[in-house]
Parts: sequence; structure tokens; C-alpha cells
Amino acid sequence: SAPTVPPAGHFILRTTATRTLHEKTGDAPRRTQLTRTRFDYGLSDEHALFLDLPFRGRGHRHDPTLGDASLGWKWRFQDLNNEEGDTQRASLSLGATLPTGADRHTAEETVPLAELAWMYTAERIGVGTSLAWQGAGEPYGRPLFAGESGEESLRLAAALTYRLIPAKRDPGFGASTYLILEALGTREDDGDTELAIAPGLLYEAPHFAAELSLAIPTHSELTDRPESKGALLFGLRFRW
Repeated sequence: SAPTVPPAGHFILRTTATRTLHEKTGDAPRRTQLTRTRFDYGLSDEHALFLDLPFRGRGHRHDPTLGDASLGWKWRFQDLNNEEGDTQRASLSLGATLPTGADRHTAEETVPLAELAWMYTAERIGVGTSLAWQGAGEPYGRPLFAGESGEESLRLAAALTYRLIPAKRDPGFGASTYLILEALGTREDDGDTELAIAPGLLYEAPHFAAELSLAIPTHSELTDRPESKGALLFGLRFRW
């Protein structure tokens, strides 16, 4: 996640929907839908609480079910701004996933997690990266995504953004459209790895943002879950 923290007493709501095509193995579904809804509540200018609720559906004939929710604390320990409007931010998140999942979408125990995130913007270019760690737990009944196989895992995300419109930064913080390119990677303790690139578009307004991208696998070496053949990602963010 980005190193942003809402002001004290305010919320940021993020919803991301991912539709993934998997390599068929046995009777496993070829298509799944994963929707994550995250609430960030500002405690101060530097601290926030977060709650992340994942819902997963299998194919077209299964209603989405709740997976293991994540609960934790976020600290933005760096927030630098210069006179040109360039920004540099960094944050640390600590928390755990809770055994709230239904059906086969649960580790059936509390699993710790941590994440470091960094972001820098200058003129029309922005770069960001995050490194997330998740501890080991019981495997899901039918693991499909990283973090569901029960292995300790590391997830790395890096993003490059380029502002298409407007050419110059709007001092009134108006709407902007960005071209984005993300690199997404996971590595689990048993050696399983996945890498993907995700080009897309981002529209950002003062109180909401929308993002659409396509994840293209570039490397996959998995032993206990089917490989991803590609995914369509859509995200919405609201702030109030």
C-alpha cells in the first residue's frame, strides 16, 4: 500500500477487484475474483488504523466468501515536501491476519504481517515501492494466491507513474490522469516465486481515484497452487 495516512478523524476507503485466469489443475476453477476492501482511519497526522477485508469468488456459480481479514497500525515516519511541490513519504505497517475466513479461504489462525512503503514524486514522474512480509500459518483448503499456501512469504511491489494530464501540476489540486507501470513479485519460504508486470491508467481527483491495469505474468515457479495466466485489476479510492 502507499505510505499515505488520512488526517485525524478521517477515513480512506480502498476497494480493489482482481479477476484472475489460472492454469487448470484437476477440478480447480480457471477463473477467480478477489475483492479487497480496506479502511484506513487517521489517529493523527502520522498514525492510522487499518482493516482489510478480502472476499473471493470461484468461477461464475459461487458467491464470494470472506477470507482472513487483516487488522493493524500504520505509521508514516517520513513526510517531506519542498517548495517545488515534490514529496517523499515512507511508512511502516504492523498487524495480523485473523481467522475470519469461510469455506476454504482461511488459515484458521492468527498470522503476523509487516510492510514498509516508500514513495517519491517530482514534476510529472512518481516512483514507489513496498515490501510486505507475512508469517507462516495453516494453508488454505485450496490455495490460489500468495500467502494462502501456509508458507512465510515476501511480496515486493514497485510502481512508476507519469502524469499525462495536465502537463503542469495544478496548484489547486485538480484532477490528473497518469500512465502507470507496476512490477509485482512474491517469494515464499519453500522457494515458490511469481513475477508480473502491470501497465495501466490512474485517474486521481481531490476526493477519489480510479485505476485500471492488466497484470501480465513474466515468471512463475509454483509447486502447491496453479499458476496465474493473467489478471485484470480495478481499484477505487475514496477519502472523506
